[in-house]
Formats: sequence, structure tokens, C-alpha cells
Amino acid sequence: MSKPAEHEAAAPTASFLTRLYDWWRYHDELGSLPRDELEHMAGEFGMTGRDLEDLAAKGPHAADLLYRRMAALGLSRSDVERIGHGLMRDLEKTCACCNDKSQCKKDLAARSGDAAWKDYCPNAVSLESVVKTKGRFPL
Repeated sequence: MSKPAEHEAAAPTASFLTRLYDWWRYHDELGSLPRDELEHMAGEFGMTGRDLEDLAAKGPHAADLLYRRMAALGLSRSDVERIGHGLMRDLEKTCACCNDKSQCKKDLAARSGDAAWKDYCPNAVSLESVVKTKGRFPL
């Protein structure tokens, strides 16, 4: 997948994470919100308030390795979204909270075609499913 396709996959969530991070910084931090308001806002994204705080603290580029992995697999955001509503958001949240970013970054730089990533990536099963079903759904 080319760089433009990689950026196509990243654009909507990057803007979501960027807006969330900017909003959070503007308001000093999510902790200044009343807890019920934070929980309500988080619920709109299918998260708890604590999950939203954790995600916002990671910054707007927390899921960038997902887009690189998708590019290495020849996947676009559209490919993922055709499989299931909300799947892309779930992949992004999972990647943003992953503890294996260092290994993932090394693997993508050195050997993006190597299957070793499947052993540690919490999104491996989902991404492999998208690869296998790509092209089966109408555009």
C-alpha cells in the first residue's frame, strides 16, 4: 500500500485523537470534568471514563503503528469498515493501548512481511480476518 493509502487509513482517527487531545489540553485535563459527564462522553465511544482518560493521555498518534501494519498488509480503512461497524475504532483503541509498540515498530522497519507480529499483536486475528475477507464485500 502506498503512503497516501496509509494516510487514508489514519486520517479520521488521527483527527479524532487530535481533537480529543486538544480538547483535553484546553480543558486542563479530563479529570476536571464531573465524573458523570466524563462517563457519559466516554460511553458515546463505547468506553469507560477511565479508558477515555488513558486513551487521551497517549496522544493523537497512539495508533500510528496500526496504519503502518495495515499498509504492510495492503489494507485500507475502507477494507476494515466494510467488515464491521466500529471495527476500525476498536483496532485503533487496541493499538493505542498496546504494550508492544517497541517490538512492532522494529518489526515494521526491519521486516514488515514477517509473520512474527502475529505472536504479540492484539489486533492480529482481526487484521488477518480482514485480509482474508478483503474483496468479498461490495465497495
